[in-house]
Amino acid sequence: MEKNSYQHTINIKNLLSVIRPVACSTVALLVLSSANPAFADRLTKTFSNTRSIKINDLCADPSETRCVNLLDFYNIRQPEMIVPSAKSGPYGTAIKVPNNSFPADFKIKDVNVTISGLNHKFLDDVDVLLVAPNGQYVTLISNVSAAGSTADGAPLGTEVNNVTWIFDDSALVPLPNSNSNDGRLSTRTTSELYNVIYDEWVNVWTDTTPRRFKPSDYDSTNPADIDQFPEPVKANLVTPPSALDWTTPEIAQQKVVTSGPSLSVFNGYNPAGVWKLYVVDDFFWYKGEITGGWSLEVTAGD
Repeated sequence: MEKNSYQHTINIKNLLSVIRPVACSTVALLVLSSANPAFADRLTKTFSNTRSIKINDLCADPSETRCVNLLDFYNIRQPEMIVPSAKSGPYGTAIKVPNNSFPADFKIKDVNVTISGLNHKFLDDVDVLLVAPNGQYVTLISNVSAAGSTADGAPLGTEVNNVTWIFDDSALVPLPNSNSNDGRLSTRTTSELYNVIYDEWVNVWTDTTPRRFKPSDYDSTNPADIDQFPEPVKANLVTPPSALDWTTPEIAQQKVVTSGPSLSVFNGYNPAGVWKLYVVDDFFWYKGEITGGWSLEVTAGD
C-alpha cells in the first residue's frame, strides 16, 4: 500500500520552458500545475506493511522452572555474558519500495517511520531496528521508559496499549528514558531538572493519538548489554551510543534530548529495494504486539 504527496519547486529550467514573449516586451509566466508530478524536484511517498507483529518473550510463565532459571542467569551472569533476545513473529517484516516509485535520479532526502498500535506490558524490553536495502540501519527504539522494581521486589516498568509513534529527525525530543507520564525531565525531586516539563512527554505512555519523536536509543555502553538482534541481522550491526558523564545535569539533559541515531543516515541513497523492521524482546515474562504494523515515509529528490 502506498500514498503519494508532491512537493514542487519551480526551478530555473522549468521557468525558462514556460516563458513566452508578448506585446510591449512583457514577459508572461505560466505557473505549472502542482498536480503534475513530472515537474516535481521532490516527491514523498508512504509505503505500508499492516501485518501485525507478535513480540514474543523468552519465558512468559514465571512459574515454569526454565523461567526461574532465567532469573538465576540475570543474577549471576558475568560482564561478558550476552543478554538473550527473543525474535518477534514474523521477524524482519518487509516493505518493498519498487524501482519505479521515484524518478531514476532521485535520492533519499528524508525518512520517517510509523509504528502503529504498539502494546507491551514492560516497554523497556522492546528493541526495534530498521535496516535499509543497502544495509544502513537505525535503532528506532531501545530501552525507552525504564526498568526497575517495587519495594517488595516485583518488576516495575511501563505498560503501553495501542500507542502509535512516528519517528522523525525533525521531532523535538525522543521518547523518554523514564516511567513518568507527567512530562518531567527527571523523576528525582531533588534534581534541578525535576521542574523541566516537556509537553511532548505529557501522557506519552497513555495517549493513543499518533505522536512524533526522534529515534530513541538508550542502549547501555556495557558490551554485555548491547542489543542483540539474531540472524539474519548481521553480527555486531548495532553498537552502543557513546559513553557520557552522567554526573552532571547538563550532560544528562543532553543525553535525554538527543538520544538515538539519526534517520538522516539514509539520505543520499537510492530508496528502492526491501526495507526490514526487526523487533526483539530482550528480557522475559512479558509479551506484546504491534497490531497495525509499520509504514515508511520516504521523501526523495534530484
